[in-house]
Amino acid sequence: MPADQFLPMPGDLHALTCETVSRRVRPLPFTEDGVTITADLVRAAMECLNAEATRTLPVRAAHGTGGRVDNGLDQCLEGHWGIVGDTTAPVLADVLVRAGIAAFAEVINRQHRTRARGVRLLPAWTWHIGSAPSFRFGTTPLPSGDSPAPAWMAVCPVCRTGILSRVTGRTLFGIHPTDYHIDCSHCGAKFVPEQEQFRLVSIARIADPGWRRYLNTSHLPDEWAAVAQGTPAPQPGAPAPAPEARKTRPMQGAAEGFPVVFPSMKDGALAVPCGRSTLYFRPVSLQFTGRLQRDLFARSDRTVKDVLATPAFQSVRSAVEQHHARYLPLRLGLFAGDLMRQGDPLVWDLLNRYGGGPFCLFHLRDDEQAGRKGVFMVYVQGRVCHTGACHIPFSAGIGGRVGRIMPEMCYRDGDETACRINRLVCASRTAPTLYIHGMSDDGVIDASAAALMSQYPAIAVESPVKDA
Repeated sequence: MPADQFLPMPGDLHALTCETVSRRVRPLPFTEDGVTITADLVRAAMECLNAEATRTLPVRAAHGTGGRVDNGLDQCLEGHWGIVGDTTAPVLADVLVRAGIAAFAEVINRQHRTRARGVRLLPAWTWHIGSAPSFRFGTTPLPSGDSPAPAWMAVCPVCRTGILSRVTGRTLFGIHPTDYHIDCSHCGAKFVPEQEQFRLVSIARIADPGWRRYLNTSHLPDEWAAVAQGTPAPQPGAPAPAPEARKTRPMQGAAEGFPVVFPSMKDGALAVPCGRSTLYFRPVSLQFTGRLQRDLFARSDRTVKDVLATPAFQSVRSAVEQHHARYLPLRLGLFAGDLMRQGDPLVWDLLNRYGGGPFCLFHLRDDEQAGRKGVFMVYVQGRVCHTGACHIPFSAGIGGRVGRIMPEMCYRDGDETACRINRLVCASRTAPTLYIHGMSDDGVIDASAAALMSQYPAIAVESPVKDA
């Protein structure tokens, strides 16, 4: 490859790349598997990849009878920068993938009819001779070559230069404690989660007074992504987006349901009218353990091929087999996790409506009511979000199943009801959410549950809990 094909990397893109690697992997420079990763080495690798028409190179060059016949990242680094590529290329490729700058790909050697592991520079990190001097991200690319999908964390909507990253284990002064917040790598803007929206709570090093209208306002991720691309965010009170437009952004524990206010007793019980009688629902005392479980679905051990053979996944079978055939023998969790990291909306066709999490671990504290069976209600922010029957002890039916979401429950053929209730509980951990009313007769339990579902409808009529 002639040297003049290596288009120099723009300075601001290089700086942003180094900052991305430092934040998402380790601060540069660092040593990994005996290879010292420096800013110059990152630049060299990205220039090698960007020089290719497909932005893709085999990690190691192919060896034929006459020596190396296919160009590879190792050969490129060694031939043009004097870097020992045999040991450096695999480590460097792994670092770029972990930073979200590149993705592993399968490279086909048509001459030898063989396949090799390759690395592909993602479209958002490529450049050309007509690139603007001030490099900016707009979208996160999809691995299958489809049109890019908005991903608000790929570019800060405040400065439109930095990237957003999740910060955990740190609280913000004057802000109610949250499990995490979003921080910009360039301007220091900070966003805190509020159910399915994010609120801008701090702006640093930005003097533009026009940004004052967004400070302390909350918007959906897609709305923040639109702001980053120059589209004003909707004003408070504006009509909400159509459900179809928000398909890839499931609720984050929002308290949707039937709005009603029940009389409250001195012990915290709710007096709930049910037909001609009144049922008294007592609040459940929950014990939370551990942190929120994120990307729980990525732990599924089933293979993609086996899952696609089941009726629940017939609607997505052709799309997966056409665009992601190489994943068929792999674990479903690995495949879904990769789709989620790349921002591919196909992941939401694999998961149920609430399978994206996050989920929390909880169980019912030992008391007399927890050992009984009966009817239960999820009551959040003045809304009846779910009512149902439990024919086994509440401690097992709610605590043993709803309170402990398993990876397989997150998918289309899993338990959508349990995932939804768990997310509602997670979103309101500081207030009573679950209420129970003990009964002994199974027939009365089913009749009461049916009356409650009819009188206080949630989004859908869901099946009762019958086993743990």
